[in-house]
Amino acid sequence: MTDKVLMACRECDALQWVPWVPRGQKVRCRGCGATLYHQPRGGLDRPIALLLGALFLYVLANSFPLITLDIGGAVRETSLVGTSWALYQHDMKLLGLLVFFTSLAIPGMILLSTLYVLTGLRWQLRLPGLRQMLVLLSHIHPWEMADVFVVSILVAMVKMSGMADVIIDAGLYALIGYILLGVAASASMDVFVLWQRLEKMPDHRVPAGLKQ
Repeated sequence: MTDKVLMACRECDALQWVPWVPRGQKVRCRGCGATLYHQPRGGLDRPIALLLGALFLYVLANSFPLITLDIGGAVRETSLVGTSWALYQHDMKLLGLLVFFTSLAIPGMILLSTLYVLTGLRWQLRLPGLRQMLVLLSHIHPWEMADVFVVSILVAMVKMSGMADVIIDAGLYALIGYILLGVAASASMDVFVLWQRLEKMPDHRVPAGLKQ
């Protein structure tokens, strides 16, 4: 991967030929100095490891309650699925569906899709739909709002602390850990690098039974 690639700067739209740099280095725009792309030090092994950890925490976050409320002896537990379902049942169907998709379905889809893409690129496997999956990730990522959901939970906990005993459960710790690992994994990847790896992938490395 030593040849140059024509690339447009996202800040000033200047077209320029950029080289393929070693790990740990970045390429800047000749016009405005903005970063065009960077080569993560850990290659693809680091984001794959981080995302596997995030997947484990994601399962835990959906398996345990987030918080427990003790209001005068009446104990109520709240989970991710339970929150969406409660909103759906109390005449807020649209809000319940929105919470379900932005905090559960879409984050899970992004997590599994990213692992699918990175696995194919790391081991140079022409997996079915690999290119389409990489395109899809760039479109659905803005709809992942698990971090916003956590912030709203913390705000609600502060407001309810005077009315009830609020107990933080394992699900919330797992959800926060999942978000932190997801952010670290995103910082360890560059979309331009992923596309270049896909374009340079040899066609003969197709696993048996997975040819499109």
